[in-house]
Amino acid sequence: MTNSPEINTYHPDLIIEEAANGWRIIRLNRPKSLHALDESIVAALLKLFEDFHSDDQVKAIWLDSTTPKAFCAGGDVRKLRQLVINDEVDTANQFFKTEYALDLLLHDYAKPVVVWGEGYVMGGGLGLFMAAPFRLVTPYSRLAMPEVNIGLYPDVGATRFLADRGPVGLFTGLTGSIMTAAGGYGIGWATHICDAQRDVVLQKLIDIDWDHYPAGDFRALDDTLNSLHRPVSPGPLQNSLDVIHSVCRGVNFQQDYEAIIGLSEARSDWLRQASENLQKGSPSTAAITWLLWQWGRQVHPWSEVFELEAQISDWKIRHPDFVEGVRARLVDKDLSPEWQAVESMTLKGILASNPPTTTIESWNVLLRQYDVIA
Repeated sequence: MTNSPEINTYHPDLIIEEAANGWRIIRLNRPKSLHALDESIVAALLKLFEDFHSDDQVKAIWLDSTTPKAFCAGGDVRKLRQLVINDEVDTANQFFKTEYALDLLLHDYAKPVVVWGEGYVMGGGLGLFMAAPFRLVTPYSRLAMPEVNIGLYPDVGATRFLADRGPVGLFTGLTGSIMTAAGGYGIGWATHICDAQRDVVLQKLIDIDWDHYPAGDFRALDDTLNSLHRPVSPGPLQNSLDVIHSVCRGVNFQQDYEAIIGLSEARSDWLRQASENLQKGSPSTAAITWLLWQWGRQVHPWSEVFELEAQISDWKIRHPDFVEGVRARLVDKDLSPEWQAVESMTLKGILASNPPTTTIESWNVLLRQYDVIA
């Protein structure tokens, strides 16, 4: 593998290497922040993937990070919070716009992209992960959309990829529950589980003889990764599926909310933690997550998903719960957020005083259907 000077000028926190057989390797290199994403790095990744897409010398791309502790723990929400406090909301929104453009590009990418999702894969990191066709986890992977804890909401395409997973997706979005490799693979967030070392897996992919696969490059990767896949024992999510389906029906928000809170006495530590996360989490995040799951079930194209999320993000970062949630979790770390008071734990009671209307009529129809707006 070689470091080409030409391709290492995109961003100081990206390591880019050329490898044999048309492979390019991209490594996130922000270990102190668990490789958190800000506008500068997502802009660089967007430009990099655009350039690789049009480069005939590039056949496939491997994306990982420089440390096993995390692939990417999410967006740099502390920086976003400070932008909101500084009344620089437009700059904060530019981050979302660029991040979603990157995710959309990867969902529609014509060349194979393999992501090594070791360690924490959360928030914006999970959005990047889910946009790739080949999503690898290890026994040490931990996946989640934990935005309910900080007053944001599951974005980066989660409006669709949570809805695609039915009640399990709704439950994980509402509770921010952390999944192991078994759980991530079980619901299709991961495509393969690898217990071999990263460099061993990568070398096997680099050694693929493309000419032996007339069915194409994606088939070559699929066959090779299938040979490396190693099933693991069921995790807490699989062991809780019956309970999840019984408490999370997706028909009535208040009923789902109360049923999940009722798991505080469950035998499973994982289910009790899910209950606590929702009970202590942002009511506005829970409400918007439930509604976005309803909208996502209508199966909209990715372009429309990210268009809606851009408008919801603009609304959500202006909501008091975001600044307060990040303060409590990541700035002061007292874990005692004072969420905005709500009239009742219903959609209308939480959202009617500040409804998240958008220019997308199908979303506003949903708000009217659930009596959030008249």
